Parts: sequence; structure tokens; C-alpha cells
Amino acid sequence: MLSDDLKQRLKKEFEHLIEPVELSFKGGKSELTKEIVSILKELASISEKIIYRQENTLKCYDYPCIGIRTPDIDTGIRFMGKPDGGEFPTFIKTILMVSRNEYDLTERTVEILEELDKPVDIKVFITKSCGWCPPTMLKIFSFALVSDYITATAIDCYAFNKLAVKYNVAAVPKVVINDKVEFVGLKEENEILGHIFGAVGL
Repeated sequence: MLSDDLKQRLKKEFEHLIEPVELSFKGGKSELTKEIVSILKELASISEKIIYRQENTLKCYDYPCIGIRTPDIDTGIRFMGKPDGGEFPTFIKTILMVSRNEYDLTERTVEILEELDKPVDIKVFITKSCGWCPPTMLKIFSFALVSDYITATAIDCYAFNKLAVKYNVAAVPKVVINDKVEFVGLKEENEILGHIFGAVGL
């Protein structure tokens, strides 16, 4: 499914990987599942530091779902849907981010997150044509990478329409934290941090 030209470009990007990244996947028997598996296996074939693994115990809201982690640490980062279109570059950046343990947060934010001691669940509803979705996803994924208490799940609205309807998604990116706090659009880091602590009552 990936062109030879794209594979060559990805090969160069994956030279910057440091730690192995495991793409844990749980799906079903749908055509969408087959397409996602094909993409993940192709990515794993490009670099020995990318591992595809079927994981039937992967915890997620619905399936198909991808967990982006290291072999030793579950980062809490999830992607529900097919990583293609406008979200494909973000998916690749997330792999690099996890491998290199690089996150888009200030040192002050990281220090504040160390005070977090309650579970935080963040859903990011996205579409492939949304321009503000990629930076929002990467920012939210950064929070999950830094804190063991945060789980962040990107959800493709078209692949999971019932969830989008349940959470009244009228515009994207829509972020829902602990099913208590929600906002739409790309927000400043401090504002997201405030919403996270507000959702857990701190």
C-alpha cells in the first residue's frame, strides 16, 4: 500500500529511531482491519526498530486500535482507525517521538505533571482532512508520553461514528478529558494543562 518512493523517505526518517517501537494492534475481521495490518507490517519491514505485534489484550474504547509503545513501556498512546491521509505524517512523528522519548512540552509543564497522581483519560476526535488535528494529537500524545497517569487516544470520527455521536462531535479536533472537561481546537500548552488538572479536581 505504501509506494516505493514513500518507503525510501521513511527509511531515511527511521534512521533517527533510537529505542525500538512496538505497534501493538487489536482488530477484528473487517476490511479496515486488514488495511491497517497491511500498513503496520509494511512500516515494520522498513526498520528493524519497528515491531508489529498483534495484541488481543490491548485496552482501547473500540477496535481496530493501535498502541504505540516501546517493548518495555506502555506509553498510553492509542490510535483508533487507519493511519493514512492527513494523519499518516502524524503517526510517523509519533513513532519517532516514542522511540526518541522526545515530547513537545516545556520543562515547567513536565515538572507540574510530576505532581499528577490520578488517572487521566484523554480522547482526541479527529478527521483526516483537519488541519488542526495533527498538532493537537502530537501535543496530547506528549502529555501521555511524559506522565504514566495519562492515556491519550486519537479517534477517527468516520471510522468510529457512534463514538463521535456519543460525544457530540460537531467540530474537530475535539478533546474530551475524563468525560468531564472538553474543548475544541488547538489550545496552548498551559490551557491543556489546566484542563487536565481541572478534570481530576486538582
